[in-house]
Parts: sequence; C-alpha cells; structure tokens
Amino acid sequence: MRIGFVLAALVAGAGLGGCMHVSGGPMAEPVGVSPPPATADSSAHAGHVMEPAAGAVTGAGGADPHAGHAGAAPAASLGTGDNVTAVIGGWRMMAMAQAIPMAGWTAPDAESNVMNGFDAYLTQPVAMVNLESPSSRFTLRVTPNFEGLALAQGEKTAGAWGEGFIDSRHPHTLLHEMMGSINFWDIGGGAASISFGRGFAPFGTDDPMSRPVAKYPTNHHLSQILERWTVNGIFAYSGWSVEGGLFGGGEPTGPYDLSNFDSFGDSWSVRAGKRLGLGGLTDSAWELTVSLGRVAEAHGGEKDRRTLLNGAVRHSRMHDFGELYTLVEASRASGGGEAAYRSVLAEGSIRAGRSRPYGRFEAAVRPEFEREAPDGTRAFYRYDHAHNIGRTEWLIGAVGYGHEKPVGGMLLEPFVEVAYNAVSGLDGVDAQQLFRDTRFLTATAGVKILLGGRPMRMGSYGVLDPMTAHINAAASGGVQAH
Repeated sequence: MRIGFVLAALVAGAGLGGCMHVSGGPMAEPVGVSPPPATADSSAHAGHVMEPAAGAVTGAGGADPHAGHAGAAPAASLGTGDNVTAVIGGWRMMAMAQAIPMAGWTAPDAESNVMNGFDAYLTQPVAMVNLESPSSRFTLRVTPNFEGLALAQGEKTAGAWGEGFIDSRHPHTLLHEMMGSINFWDIGGGAASISFGRGFAPFGTDDPMSRPVAKYPTNHHLSQILERWTVNGIFAYSGWSVEGGLFGGGEPTGPYDLSNFDSFGDSWSVRAGKRLGLGGLTDSAWELTVSLGRVAEAHGGEKDRRTLLNGAVRHSRMHDFGELYTLVEASRASGGGEAAYRSVLAEGSIRAGRSRPYGRFEAAVRPEFEREAPDGTRAFYRYDHAHNIGRTEWLIGAVGYGHEKPVGGMLLEPFVEVAYNAVSGLDGVDAQQLFRDTRFLTATAGVKILLGGRPMRMGSYGVLDPMTAHINAAASGGVQAH
C-alpha cells in the first residue's frame, strides 16, 4: 500500500512538468548549462558536445556567469523525458522524479555473518520541481522525498552511517529541499544569488542520489551537509565561484522532523570552485572545489562543534569512446571531542550509447556506536550517538552496469552492482567480533525509473542550479515549453 502511494505521488509530481521538445527530436535531454556540453554520469544530463553560442565564453577562458540564462543555445536531443512547462504570467516550471525498486544480497550467506541475507527496497522515491519567474530572477526549488514511507527501516548499506542508522542508510526527510533563490545575472561583471530555506549547505560534492552508483558511499555525512535550514550566498565570475552558508547544525531525527530550525545560525560553511573547459557554471568539463565547514550538533544534551573539510575534482565530457564522468574527493571531520573521520573516494562511469558501466572505490574511517542489538536484526542497524565506542576502517570497491530503455514518457535503467567490503577495527573496536566476518560481498540489482529525464546534480542553488540553466535553455527557443 505504501509503495503504491509513493509511486502514484511521484508520477503525479513529474506530470506537473508538462512536456517539451527539442528541434530535431521528439524529447529533450535535461542539461546543466547552456551552451551545454555533454556530461557522463547520471547526475549530469548527457547529450552531445555542443559548440558555444555566439558571444558565449567557455569556462577555459572565463565562463559566462549567466551561461544558461535566457538567450543561450539549446541542447541537443537525447530522448529521456518531458519536463518543462509554461505557467501563467511568464513563469515556468520543470519537474522530474525517480524511484529505484531493487533487491540486495550479502555473502557469505552464513550464520556467522551478521550482514548476510536478502533484502528488497523501493529506494530514492523523490521528485524535483523548480518554479521560475520570467528571466529566473526568482526561483523556488521543492524536493519531496518519500523514503519515510518506502524506506522507514532504512536500506542495508555496508559502511553507511548517520542520523541514527549504521550499516544502513537512513530515510531522507519528506521535505528534502525547499529553497527559494533571488538571482542577479549581471552584477559586477558576474552573477550572484541569495538562497534560503531547507536544503543543502554549500559544502562538498553532489548528493549521491544523482550519481551513478545506487548504493550510497560511506562519506555521505562527511561530503554533504544536507536537510538543514540555511541561508546561502553565491558570487560567480569568470569561471570562479564562492559560496557561503549560515545554517543550523542539528540533523533531523526522523523523516518528518523539521525542528532543526531551532539551531539555525550556529553553523557555517564556505565552498570555492573553479570551472575549466567547454561549458558554463553548471556543466564545465572540469570542476575543482574546496570546502570548509564548522558544524554544531547537540548530542546527549551537549553541543559539539566539528570542522569538516572537502576537496574534489570532477570531470564530465564526451570523448571518442563515450561520455566520461569521474569524481575524486577527499573528506575529513575532526573536533567535537571525537576522533577524526575521513574518506578518499574515486568514482566514474562511461556512457556509450545506452550502456553505462560504472564503478567506485572508497577508503574511509567512520565512527562506531553501540548498537541497539548485537545481532543481525533491524535493531543492529540503529544506534544512539551518545554511545560512541570507537572507529572502523572500510575499504569498499563497487562495479556496476546499467542499460537505458525509454518506455513512453519514462526512462528505465535496469542495473546490477557488486561490491567488495573489507572492515577493520580501530580504537579498541573488534570488527571480527562486531560483524563476525570482516570480508563480504554485496550484490544489488534493480531498475532506475526516471520521469522527466536523468537526475540533475543536487547540492547548489541560484545561478549554480542546473535546473535553472535548463529552464532558461527552454526559454531561448530551442526547447519549446508548452
């Protein structure tokens, strides 16, 4: 019953997006910037390499700060969905949705391994909607996430942790994003935005929901600061961008918890980026970012302040062999009376036609907490943050393959993933005793159901919002909204 309700809600949400088409094709590929180069991962909106529009400046020589704004060149067609519609008074809307029914199995399937067994989920049931004023001066992003219904007990994921779940990914909140933005497309020779609401603080890399591997990495809470009440500012000039955010550090305690507004103002973050190569602010060939955050969280009646660091290099471009996406990032968290946690991650994918092999490697040190139960029951995957018992070190390598197939207004991508996990204990934690096995394989198979196109990059707003860039590509005349 819950899963049926979630799927119906997603279809209705994506249906709000109406329809669009691109000259030369019946359906359009969402793009991250205009003039849009191709990108390679599921987060970026692959098509074909496009030449810049007359007068546009590419990232290598100083990206046009409002590339993607009205008047820029449209994207090439690659059939993936319909998602732009005109609204009364010149306002426009774009909607997308996704859900992933999948099943997973952990080996060795033996009584000695507490992670063993078979699991099935409907994961990542989410919609993304942008409502934009004429010329995108004002933007509203709303992202409802229905994992509270479909994934209330979490999704078993070796190495994952955060918000009371461990070795199981927590369900995201129903109000995953609700961010308003005021955009200034020509200020001081660049572009600027003020964004406010509930969403991502400017820190780290794209949300894993929009990246190739279906299973989340260990570093999710080291590389993204999400579901916070925040005020973000951005200034972008000649391929450079500087973002700053003031937000509440408290994490939500459940999928329907909005109370972390109470901590607003006790935490901050900054992120600086440089974009190189063909493209604009949201879709350059190369993107280099560094981030710093100071996050206050209350645990056990006391507020701890931790320092988060992240550095990343991202590449996304069409090559002779296909569309290549790569990301390399390093993250670290320290302070707050706890030991340091860290992660080094590398991932990539190649999209050749409708086939997409991909992979990820991560070496991470994460916190370890006293479990609510010492066995493989659901309570084994829950913890109380007040009972930190040390750290564990993880090496996780994953490979996968997906194949896209358009079906009606949807894009389906059946996929299979296999991951090797190795864990060892630090600070007195005995990993063998905790898991009863320190080496195990996980296999996952499922279907990504995409309405309105491949998921776009998630984690930036205003002039760095790829949905805003795509809506303005529609306004330029190559993508017809109706």
